[in-house]
Amino acid sequence: MNTDTDHLAWLRTADGGLRLGADPVPHRPADRALRILRVGICGTDLQIQRGVRPDGAAVLGHEGLAEYRTPAGVHRVLFNPVDPDDQDHILGHSHDGVLRRRYPAPGSGELATAADPVLRGLVPARPDLAADLAALVEPLGAVLYGWDLLDTCGPAGRAAVWGSGTTAVLAALVGELRGTAMTLVHGRPERLAWLRRREVLADTRLSTGPPAAGLGAAFVCLPREAAGAALRQALTALGDEGAVDLFGGFGTGGTHELTGGLDLNSVRRANICGSSPATALPVRLPSGGLVRLTGHRGTSADHLRRAQDLLVEHPRRFGRVLSHVVPLESAGPVLRSMAADRPGRRLLGTGPDGTEVRGEHLKVLVDPTLPAGPGREPDLVTTVAELPPGC
Repeated sequence: MNTDTDHLAWLRTADGGLRLGADPVPHRPADRALRILRVGICGTDLQIQRGVRPDGAAVLGHEGLAEYRTPAGVHRVLFNPVDPDDQDHILGHSHDGVLRRRYPAPGSGELATAADPVLRGLVPARPDLAADLAALVEPLGAVLYGWDLLDTCGPAGRAAVWGSGTTAVLAALVGELRGTAMTLVHGRPERLAWLRRREVLADTRLSTGPPAAGLGAAFVCLPREAAGAALRQALTALGDEGAVDLFGGFGTGGTHELTGGLDLNSVRRANICGSSPATALPVRLPSGGLVRLTGHRGTSADHLRRAQDLLVEHPRRFGRVLSHVVPLESAGPVLRSMAADRPGRRLLGTGPDGTEVRGEHLKVLVDPTLPAGPGREPDLVTTVAELPPGC
């Protein structure tokens, strides 16, 4: 039976805040909606909250595990947020996302024929996937796409990642699993010390400064405010014919002095959801060196399947990327605090019972099935198949 709490969502307000209220869409019967089981808070959610992106969704969130019912039974699925036919149609960006209890769906539960392209793109969740790791499937799939694009440019040799958030750490972790010599670059030594203590990465060199020149590949996994300086370091460290993946950081019309008037966002828009041949643009730097720029928007269903395979194969390694699990009722204060994110004063929100979540963070997971109150530790044991059905 539906109750008022079944239709809660975190809504963006006109003054840039967030409030917990009734879902902005008409309530539908349970068989005409997806029940949200897990949601990951992403760096782009934080950028939207900070006002550095123009996205207009009233509800944030695009990394999600959900369930729906048909006559055949209950199905657990993952969201693929970018529409391959319209890369400006993105869940939680251009239209309302999954930071809520239920995602509305037209029809009577037969979602494969739904008009919403997000619902058409749902990918089955592996039954043996740890449910909490579902929040990593979409960002890990995006990282795998980035590595695929870099591979088209030639062998990586040494590679480096600029950033220290979830996608940066995942890019380095995948590099380790590939046997690539990795460096992760971040300017705040306290952050790197925390990553060392957490043992998120095994072999990656953690550095506050750029690696020696001669890199074969690089990822720039930073928000728009910091991406320009990181790209300068990456381009300087790349060897001739080296390649950099612009994982994020550059909006429409974004340029860099080392690449002339090139619209860097157009580099990303050339690769979308794995639906076209991989594109990497050769660029001659002022130094005379030739590098290749690539990037992408979205992922394919195959990327999300491969990501699940890796998570099932290495649950403990990837599980260290999950730092906090909070109920839906605490998600707004946590997200607001993460968006402010003042080094040295990290308070990840206050729950309804006054519980404070302090400290550094990586992937913060929202569990809408968790009762309001304190959060919990990540659970790497309970699988998707073992979740109790609730729709």
